[in-house]
Formats: sequence, C-alpha cells, structure tokens
Amino acid sequence: MNTRKNGNIGYLYILASASCFSLAGVLIKMISLSSISINGLRNLFAFIVMGIYIKKIKHNIVMNKVVIGGAICNLFMNLTFVMATKLTSAANAIVLQFTEPIFIIIFLWIIWKYKPDKKAVITCILVFGGILCFFFDKISLDGQLGNILAIISGALYALVFLIKKMKNSDFESSILLSQLASFIIFIPWYFKETNYTTNNFLLIMVLGVVQMGLAYILLAKGLERVSPVAASLTSTIEPVLNPIWVAIFYRETISPIAILGAAMVIISSTVYNMLSSKSKHEEQDCYEA
Repeated sequence: MNTRKNGNIGYLYILASASCFSLAGVLIKMISLSSISINGLRNLFAFIVMGIYIKKIKHNIVMNKVVIGGAICNLFMNLTFVMATKLTSAANAIVLQFTEPIFIIIFLWIIWKYKPDKKAVITCILVFGGILCFFFDKISLDGQLGNILAIISGALYALVFLIKKMKNSDFESSILLSQLASFIIFIPWYFKETNYTTNNFLLIMVLGVVQMGLAYILLAKGLERVSPVAASLTSTIEPVLNPIWVAIFYRETISPIAILGAAMVIISSTVYNMLSSKSKHEEQDCYEA
C-alpha cells in the first residue's frame, strides 16, 4: 500500500514538474529581451531556488570532470532552447527538443558501440520524418534557424541524460553549476538591454523560480518515487501543454503540417519508451565505459 501511495505521489510530482516546464514557451515569447539575457537572468533565480533546496536536503556539492561536462551540456541545452523559442514557434522548439531519446540511441551507437535494435531504428525513422515536417512548415531563415537550434538542444539534452548515468556524476551539482555559469558568463549582455520593464522582470522571475527552479525540484522528488522511464512517459505532457499555453496567451497557432510532425515525434518517442521499459537489455555498462 505504501509503495503504491509513494508511486502515486511520485507521478503527481512528475506531472507538476512537466506543467512547470511547459510554461517556458509562453513566458519566453512574452519577454521582450534577447534570448541570451532571458536565459542568463532566469538562471540566476533558478540558482537561488536550487541552492536553497540543495542546502535544505543537505546534499553535498560534487566537482569533477563528469559534473563539469554535464554542466556545460546543460548550459548550452537551455540556451539553444531559449534561442529556438524566440526564432521559431514554441511548438516547434519544444517538440524538436523532445527528440532527445532518439539522440540517446544515436550516441549510444556511435560513442559506446551499443547497436540499436529494430524498434529503435523504426523509431528514429519516424521521428526524423516528423522533424522534416517542421522544415516544410516555415521557410523563413529565422524559423529554419530556430528549428536547427531546437534539434541541437535535443541532442545536448541527450548528452545531459547520458552524463547523468555515468560514474561519478551528480545531477544536482551539474544543474547548480550550469545555472551559476549561465548567469555569470553572459553578464555583459545584460547591460546592452534597453527594455527592463517591471513586466519583463516579473516574467523572468517566474521563468527562473517556477519554470526552471521549482520544476527541477519537483522532478528530483518525483524520480525518488518512480522509475526514469515512467517519469519520461509522464513528462510527455510538457510538449502538449507548451503550445497550448502559447496559443491561449500569445495567440501563436500551429499549422497542420507542424501538428503532423509533432504527433510523429511525440507518439514515436513515447511508444519507444514504453517498449524499452519492458526490455531486458541493460545499458548501464555502456554509460560507465
């Protein structure tokens, strides 16, 4: 009974986390600052929230090459996602970042020589088919660049996940380090901004405290109670909610071909995760190689 109760609470944490993460699109669209400034400033607030949480749970900060590598990937993953959201539609950005499981398959194959099985190959083909739909959606240079940055963000997200599974990694330390670095590195950009309004400040604060800081805490608490695969499946609500908030509050619509592409990516990735959860193959040795 207690196990079932903990599992239910874990799913609620994951759902709450995904809901917080899904606010990224509409908040980024509504802030009239550059992508670099938005990402850097939101990380300051996220760093404060995460720092308080880590101190409360008395988690020891770890510093090594694996943690630093994870922090670098996380820094550029977040930055490219914000840039993509500004350049293309929020739906394109979040769904193309959601290609992360496919890049995990590719990286395991190329780097760790872990040959993908038939279901992985089929999933990759379907997802890449979905990706092509986005490039037929908006032909503008900015839109295409945004699509490319979103895919890069998905690839970096895959590296973050793989590094998290490596020996000597520490997820909380990598996140905290990436947040601090994201704020400090881009300080010169903040002084170039000329539109520091109260509205922009409040939106950035919500973006950092709720969409990033609180979301990571809820995710961490959820992962304590449910498996990573179950968490991944539950988190598929994020790419669904993200464009809905944008459509309601920012009036950004999604074209039919983009909807088709989104459906191919989300459904293919979700089905693959479901099938993988039943597989007996263990990949831990690949991560620690």
